[in-house]
Amino acid sequence: MLNKKLEEVVKKYPYKTAIAYGNIRITYQELYANIQDLSNDLSIAGIAQGDCVALVLPNIPEFAIAFYTVAKINAIALPINPLLKEEELSYYMIDSNARAIITNSDGVDISRRIISKLDKKIELIVIDDIKLTNQVNNSLIPQSATHFNGDVLYQYSSGSTGRPKRVCRSQNNLYHEVSNFTQTTNISSADNILCLVPLYHAHGLGNCLLAALNNGATLVILEQVTNQGKAVEVPFVFRRARVLELIEKEQVTILPAVPYIFNTLAETPDNTQVNLSSLKLCFSAGNFLSKEIFDKFLQRFNIPVRQLYGCTEAGSIAINLDSDLTSTYNSVGCPLKNIEIKIIDDAGKELPFGSIGEIVIKSPALTKGYCHKPELNQQVFQNGTFLTGDLGKKDAFGRVYITGRKQIFIDTGGHKVDPLEIEKILITHNQVKEAVVVGIKGSYAGEIIKAVIVPENQDICDEKEILSYCKGKLADFKVPKVIEFRNEIPKSPLGKILRKNLIDNFSERRTS
Repeated sequence: MLNKKLEEVVKKYPYKTAIAYGNIRITYQELYANIQDLSNDLSIAGIAQGDCVALVLPNIPEFAIAFYTVAKINAIALPINPLLKEEELSYYMIDSNARAIITNSDGVDISRRIISKLDKKIELIVIDDIKLTNQVNNSLIPQSATHFNGDVLYQYSSGSTGRPKRVCRSQNNLYHEVSNFTQTTNISSADNILCLVPLYHAHGLGNCLLAALNNGATLVILEQVTNQGKAVEVPFVFRRARVLELIEKEQVTILPAVPYIFNTLAETPDNTQVNLSSLKLCFSAGNFLSKEIFDKFLQRFNIPVRQLYGCTEAGSIAINLDSDLTSTYNSVGCPLKNIEIKIIDDAGKELPFGSIGEIVIKSPALTKGYCHKPELNQQVFQNGTFLTGDLGKKDAFGRVYITGRKQIFIDTGGHKVDPLEIEKILITHNQVKEAVVVGIKGSYAGEIIKAVIVPENQDICDEKEILSYCKGKLADFKVPKVIEFRNEIPKSPLGKILRKNLIDNFSERRTS
């Protein structure tokens, strides 16, 4: 279904810009030609229907080409954060039974190391060059795609159970996700969508890539920063000027982002001249948008940031499109078209307006369940619905408000981090007796990762050694920024860790 939709768009808008990336502009026809070429390469490599292909790629045009190529041959795309370390990447390769890795030159070395250590054949496909042509020939004109409704996407949802859970979503799921979002927000071929969030994440994949290319819109991707030909990560504040320039230059109409990004943009100095008049829709997802950030952005640019609610299991679920957000800024709005949301109590009974309970959703974009997790699936996927684990309420107009989470994610620098994953790494160090990881308020929006450690021996356990150990096994954004050693972890009489006690009134030791 994804391929059929893209092919309809290519036929309708062959010369329209599909992707803008720095000085590169790729038309829909050129995009399709690159998809054709890469699909031939995958077929030659023996990749067939149902095979898993890992996409270890940053936000570059090649990501879009790779994703739609995998969909074209009815294989399964596994987008992975390219910042992850070898051990983390290896887990995903093994768990997903990946048959190939598509990466760019930056990911070649780590991909080769992973493949060399795994007892299975994995093809390595490196894509760095995009072919651009203004010529039209019959081979570039899409033919009618065959209907396929098997799995097309693997993504991992980090819940409160430690190890990430693999989510399987079909072509039909993604088609309905885009359709629901399009019908609700009225995205069209006239729109230009700026992508600042990771394409490997559900927010970036659904609300940037698919929303743009399935509607004939233009996807504007913030280009990478390079140093001596290698991509480097820099704090978003140093990209702010470029982002504001892109919005004006590319006449961006839709800006999906996260609170951290909106906060950084809102802190643009008052003496900086900015023209954001092209923007018609700004929406935030990934974490709760505070009133402070909402007010700050509105005051600086006179544009309201709307909250969107979604999850890996179903993509976008609800968005606040109220004409007046003064009293409902903290609502995630009403469900998207064709989606139902209920609030239930512990017994599964639907609650009346204003009552807080668990949020349950029903959507044609919803996965059928987690791979190889029958017991968990039985608990959270019931009668075509998904028990999200999020707490919320509805008002009399059907607006949804998120009031809390059962999960304990840490939102740091725009990344969502599961503290249990870090704890499992820390506890494997021979000098760590106990470890608890929490998020503490940072100087800017978001949180800082803090690790509280009970050492085996207070005199021997060394902070630098602990950090070096983490850096070798975790992506840099997951490495704790604050380390605190304690004699014991505070716990309730029933043995439950009192995480709140580890956030307040602590004596911190910051890492450099």
